[in-house]
Amino acid sequence: MEQEVIVDGLVTVALLGVVVYSVLISLGVTSYIINKPKRVEKKAGNFEIVIVSKADHRVKNSLLESLRYHTRRFGKVTLVIDEGAPLTGLLRGIRGVKLIIVPSSYRRDLIGKGRALQYFVDCCVERDKWYVFIDDDNLILDDTFLYEIPVYEAEGRVAANGVIIPRPGRSTVAYVMDWIRFMDDILIYRFFTGLIGKPLLGLHGDLLIVKGSVLKEIGFNKRTLTEDFEFASSLVRRGYKTWQSATRVSIRSPNSVKDLVLQRGRWFKGIFYGIKRAPIGMKILVILRSFAFSIGLFILLLFIPFVYYVGYLWFIVPSGLYYVSTYSYGVYKSRKPILLLLLPFFGFIEASSRIYGFIMVNGYVVIDKN
Repeated sequence: MEQEVIVDGLVTVALLGVVVYSVLISLGVTSYIINKPKRVEKKAGNFEIVIVSKADHRVKNSLLESLRYHTRRFGKVTLVIDEGAPLTGLLRGIRGVKLIIVPSSYRRDLIGKGRALQYFVDCCVERDKWYVFIDDDNLILDDTFLYEIPVYEAEGRVAANGVIIPRPGRSTVAYVMDWIRFMDDILIYRFFTGLIGKPLLGLHGDLLIVKGSVLKEIGFNKRTLTEDFEFASSLVRRGYKTWQSATRVSIRSPNSVKDLVLQRGRWFKGIFYGIKRAPIGMKILVILRSFAFSIGLFILLLFIPFVYYVGYLWFIVPSGLYYVSTYSYGVYKSRKPILLLLLPFFGFIEASSRIYGFIMVNGYVVIDKN
């Protein structure tokens, strides 16, 4: 009897998490249908593309590719690195690249990318300018965002995210799993960041577009592993509105499943510690979506053989379809249909990586992107 009570409780938690996810997916499908980014004929000119990088040998190839690509496409790019970064000598004097070096003495209370971003805000940001932040493996695939800025600036919106498109690293499994980020962007995040204009689930640093005046006001002053989530939290707290750009940004997928687990673990741990500063509505949504779903999926995969719960499984159909279609699409893009056999394991890896990361990740993790 006691064992049955425990099982009942675990499955209830699991179903709650996955049912919530089903509701979010349904809202996302609605937003995908009705929310189309606006644009004008004349593009914005007062913008700056900014790459923040650790500039070490783990990211050398991706960083150089990104610099070449963006200087060729947009003419110039700003690169922010730490003093003493291993690639400093190589990066000096690259045509079209404005190099900004964060002094080693600056704000030692901050860590990682957030520290470099705060230095850039302090030293270089102009209030009337728009800043387009990308990671050192990102490639901006089009300039649609430049035609959107004038529209949304006139509406008083101050920040936006693009849509993530994975490109293969050395791990095909990690590449397949990264397509969940694309699907989340065009559905769930489009509802919050785009349709209602409130990034209640956070923002990502891959193509983060922000008005300079808001950067000056908010900055990146918190010690955190997830500076983009903290920034989104501050936007929500102050009542600022956002939009989701139609621009797509290519990200390089992790080179191993281990790196993917570390990456997801850092995000999860950063959000876990940062959520206490988030507004109450954001707290509830993030907990339901991220924490309950991770634990829920993990438990559900373990207890699905209990057939007397089959009647409840109708409530998780949207999330089940989302799961299967997303990873199947990733397998299709990988051109390795044999990976369809791994479909039951992708969600398990995604969910367990958050638990593993919470326990094992103790600092700002930079994964290999070469």
